Amino acid sequence: MTPSDNRILLLLPEAFEGSGGIQMYCRCLCLAAGRWAERNYGSVCAIVLNDRTAPDMRYVSDGFGAFIRTGGSKMRFVRSYLTQIATSKPDLIVIGHISLSPLALLAKPPAKVSVIAYGIEAWRSLTFAQRKALRRADRILAISEYTRSELLKRNRLDPSKVTLLPCSLDPHWFVDDGPQADPSSPPILLTVGRLMRDEAYKGVDSVIQSLPEIVREFGPVDYRVVGYGDDIPRLKEIADRLAISQYVTFMGQLSEGRLRELYRNCSLFVMPSEKEGFGIVFLEAMAYAKPVIGGAHAGTFSVIDDEKTGVLVNRLDVKGLSRSILRILKDDELRLRFGRAGHERLLSRFTFKNFENNFHSFLDSHLGSSRESRGIN
Repeated sequence: MTPSDNRILLLLPEAFEGSGGIQMYCRCLCLAAGRWAERNYGSVCAIVLNDRTAPDMRYVSDGFGAFIRTGGSKMRFVRSYLTQIATSKPDLIVIGHISLSPLALLAKPPAKVSVIAYGIEAWRSLTFAQRKALRRADRILAISEYTRSELLKRNRLDPSKVTLLPCSLDPHWFVDDGPQADPSSPPILLTVGRLMRDEAYKGVDSVIQSLPEIVREFGPVDYRVVGYGDDIPRLKEIADRLAISQYVTFMGQLSEGRLRELYRNCSLFVMPSEKEGFGIVFLEAMAYAKPVIGGAHAGTFSVIDDEKTGVLVNRLDVKGLSRSILRILKDDELRLRFGRAGHERLLSRFTFKNFENNFHSFLDSHLGSSRESRGIN
């Protein structure tokens, strides 16, 4: 067997240019694919649409033959893809976003094609080209059962081709043991996410609207919101109108070290989002054994086990959200129990090792068959 026997081509939307969930998922794909290639005499090439900066080499191992950044140029992205098809003849093409799935139609046998179904983009009726591409694909990898079910509900696809490859905690997300927050200080409520107008569904506005009742019944709290976006002025206006702006701090984008400090010191992580494909930020909070409140919607059900590792609430039920926050803040034993159970759930289901094992099993089955079809022993 020679290194050319296992050639993996990753077509990714973004990996190292941003800090969202899909970027983390793509970084995990890079790391897991590279490690598999190292162990199986293979090579990986990644073509990344929106990346401009150099990759973090912690995720790009010796198993990589190339990491091609096209800086947002779709023309360069497609041209690089066609070049790889013609010159490297990959055995397996993994397309990291449904918006890129029509590229599957350009793949030539015996190459196999898999497409990642991540979140909201998979919960609708797809375009003709996207449906055709998914039918051409050998496998569709959905990040949650909700994404799988919504994709199948709205598109006529073979259910046997749609399997799960859940998200995981970033393998380099280290839990440090620094000093805890002063218990005499107001408890810290934390939300981490993009604050864009078109992502208002994350529910930061609902948390802000819940604060007057919380402050009246419990006393001062310190609500920290991490992230950036064009929805911040609207959110600040809500806080001003409710006269609780002194309890809300918009932190902007933080370094990983500062973010870890906030997770370590918070009393509760809360993000009642309606449209999470999964919700990796909940895993980050669980890594610090923090109780979590999420939305009783979409892919969050895959992460939070309601009333066992946290609480699920309707994003628009502000009173219900207030009651859930108050209940956890007032009950130290409940807060600790939810936090411990969430941490155990993370360790049993959502570590990078789980992700890597699942992805490696997928690669073993698909690339083994690909080699056999080419007559390679």
